[in-house]
Amino acid sequence: MKYRFADFEIDLGQHELRRRGSTVHAEPQVFDLIVHLLRNHDRVVSKDELIDNIWNGRIISEAAFSSRINGARRVLGDSGTQQRFIKTLHRRGFRFIGEVEEVPSLDADAVGLVPSEAVDLESPPNSSVKVEISRLDDVVSEAVKAEAITRPSIAVLPFANISDDPENQYFSYGLTEDIIRLLARNRWLSVISRHSTIGFLGTTVDARKVGAQLGATYVMSGSVRKTDDSVRIATELARAADGQQLWSEKYEFQLLNIFDIQEEMARQIAATIEPELSKVEQQLAARKPPESLDAWDCYQRGLWNLWRFTTPGFDIAEEYFQRSIAADPRFARGHGALSYVNIQRSLYDAPEARGPRLKTALHQARTAVSLDELDCFCHCALGRALCLTRQNEEAFAAIGLSLELNPSFAQGYFAQGFNLLWCGREIEAETLLDQATILSPRDSHLWSFHHTRSWAHFSLGEYDVAAEFARRATRQANATYRAFATLAASLGRLGDEAQASAAFSDLMERKSDYTTGTTRRELFFCRDARFLTKYTEGLRSAGVRDD
Repeated sequence: MKYRFADFEIDLGQHELRRRGSTVHAEPQVFDLIVHLLRNHDRVVSKDELIDNIWNGRIISEAAFSSRINGARRVLGDSGTQQRFIKTLHRRGFRFIGEVEEVPSLDADAVGLVPSEAVDLESPPNSSVKVEISRLDDVVSEAVKAEAITRPSIAVLPFANISDDPENQYFSYGLTEDIIRLLARNRWLSVISRHSTIGFLGTTVDARKVGAQLGATYVMSGSVRKTDDSVRIATELARAADGQQLWSEKYEFQLLNIFDIQEEMARQIAATIEPELSKVEQQLAARKPPESLDAWDCYQRGLWNLWRFTTPGFDIAEEYFQRSIAADPRFARGHGALSYVNIQRSLYDAPEARGPRLKTALHQARTAVSLDELDCFCHCALGRALCLTRQNEEAFAAIGLSLELNPSFAQGYFAQGFNLLWCGREIEAETLLDQATILSPRDSHLWSFHHTRSWAHFSLGEYDVAAEFARRATRQANATYRAFATLAASLGRLGDEAQASAAFSDLMERKSDYTTGTTRRELFFCRDARFLTKYTEGLRSAGVRDD
């Protein structure tokens, strides 16, 4: 069967939505929702009926439901204001009000109803991932969830520091980060971000529990004992589904050999996992370790402080990265990390300091890329600096290369989503932010993931969904006042005076001098005057004053 309306056609046999003969992308749930409304265009369809048919009766959030309704309208060129095709009937449900023509499909008998080969439905692959992904129905898209399920994943837990000196924790963390970086180059393997696994630092955990919480197929853990001139490493790899140990090894070596041992560990892990999968091409990262161990040591100490995301942490990190470069001027990641510090500071510094910070960040990132063209972090830093200076097309290319080099780089997906949002490509941005959330569901940046998604929905005029994602951002312990500002602006646009007033009070508790001028100064990277106008109007409606 095919359905035709206006200049659209839905082909159920091909599972396609077309407009004037061209395919229109629609997420599976959005497609199914449109089809159900079309099939029942002669009557009102209740919200409960849609949930029963589209979500199989699962409990979902109001934001998830609104997001799919808005998504259906969006792909049809409709909106909640126009309601040309999908009409909302208050407290009753929804109805498709366009003129619908049902056309029997000539090739209907060509649609295969039975798989050509038997499929074992009792034992689906990566079941532990499916359990975890199912919990994210109201956060991530169907397309991203499907990809996450088909790719095996690994969580590398922070190696325990069992040295006599607790200061050596940075060394264990740095070793973990480099193993993650190496493993991520296997395109068939999804690697959970270090920002999610850091939450397990210093705890004894069951591989099955880690797999359930992070959606990982495999879990790697280990310990490091560091002395003045040598390191002893013990590590093991377990299958998350049943906790079975697949591989374990102990290493003892001189510090000068650390780069060789990291790559060897990554190779052994990949080789251990591969027999359980189909034969695939493996490609480890090309890397340029520093010539000096002092450079690597300072770099790892800097990272340890950078990821705290505090002003004192940035100060200490910057000092260590400078020392890293002084020890080895050609150490690419040292330059890239310095660029990242300046990028972060440009977002929070006084406006007069922003220009010099970003100019320096651009120079440092370009230096890093010229020293190592195969380092994803350096390309991502360059992309973020270009984005913040409104060079969005160049940023798209730089971050795209970063993701090509490391397809498991959660921060890269976030950076590209942030960048595309300000290019007017909100729907693509949301998909990338989905991917970042899947790869790092417990990321220390999670509030930023949610906050940027809130901006995307705000830009689309979907203020109810924007408010929901802003709320999620505010619930994260490290969320800044900016998430509360977006919540206030979204509720202000909705005209919800009581909730907008409460959000305004929360904002004033965190930044009492916040004004609409603060917004204009802080959204310096936004080149969409329409977005800024709507945002400031929403803030005024919530009670924020002008300056």
